[in-house]
Amino acid sequence: MTADRYPALAAGLAARRASWQSSAGLGGTDRPLLHRLGLASWSLIGVIALATVVVLALAAISSVLLPLLFAAVLAVLFRPLAGRMERRGIPAAAAAGIVVAGLVLTCAGVIGLIVTGVIDQSDRLADEIESALVEMDVSEQDIAELRQKVEDLDPSVRAGLAKVATTGARAVAGFAVGVLLGVLIMYYLIKDGPELRQALVRRVPGAQARDLDKFLSDITYVLRRYWLGRSIVSAIVASVVGAAALLLGLPLVPTLVVVTFLGGFIPYVGAVLGGALAVVVGLASGGVVPAVTMLVVALAANLVIENLVEPMVTGRTLQIHPLAVLVVTTLGGIIGGVVGLIMAVPIAVISVRALPALRRALDEPVPVPVEERPGSAAQG
Repeated sequence: MTADRYPALAAGLAARRASWQSSAGLGGTDRPLLHRLGLASWSLIGVIALATVVVLALAAISSVLLPLLFAAVLAVLFRPLAGRMERRGIPAAAAAGIVVAGLVLTCAGVIGLIVTGVIDQSDRLADEIESALVEMDVSEQDIAELRQKVEDLDPSVRAGLAKVATTGARAVAGFAVGVLLGVLIMYYLIKDGPELRQALVRRVPGAQARDLDKFLSDITYVLRRYWLGRSIVSAIVASVVGAAALLLGLPLVPTLVVVTFLGGFIPYVGAVLGGALAVVVGLASGGVVPAVTMLVVALAANLVIENLVEPMVTGRTLQIHPLAVLVVTTLGGIIGGVVGLIMAVPIAVISVRALPALRRALDEPVPVPVEERPGSAAQG
């Protein structure tokens, strides 16, 4: 993406930049070094202050903003499916409803599979963990003492659980409202997405409308390529982890596969959670050797497959440094919790896609009309 693709935007931004530099007296280099350093220092302070305000503002409105962003991304991903239904004669409202209902039912089924699997195997896991502790030279007396300490803490734990339950109920209520809001937004974006895009483009005058339309197309392409890459990588990693668990005869294989697949959509954090669950299941079911085996398999699958497969799927279009991924994922988790963790990298990818065009647009020389160029009057 270059400034040549958005000539109207480039011209407008360049003109504003030149005007600001002229009015602020920043266009030359004849000012003293101390003066320029002072301007740079105050500019840095202003950028830091602005970034702080933006982060705090995003955190304050995250309950509305994150469902909106999440719904917008899902709408971009699944709009082609609704479009295929519409081309086969299904009304737009019905097609959007089918897609949204399918997504909701799929999410509910995945959550049910995970919870049911853990509950069904909880007693066995507890027994196997106790057996594994015994194998690791932890005596039964130590285990009994630990149980007694836990029982002695029961009154305090119950008092703490009451507070946790109250806070948890509020969090669950907020999450439910966010999910409902996201589902409704996603439905309307899938149903009326093309019309909303055309209406937005029509509100921008002249050549800038074409630039905006191209930019929206680029964003759509970037998001679909990113999620395609994550889906393929997550599926391969989950398959490897599931195959290893089957060969070792571990329980909860479907749960392991689902958790590993979903964890692939959360950079770093998801791999840690999926690997930790695999290690716990391996330790509980067979002792130290299966646990270490699952740890090695999970690490190898996440590191090797992700570095080999994802670049081939996404190509050079979505290049972003791993350190940047780690930083934006952390910030996303701080601002928006789990949804922020999932959405951080796509938002960063969009920003990386947009910033070069804006930077090149700011560096473009200001176009001067022919009649205002020096000597044009004399030539006439």
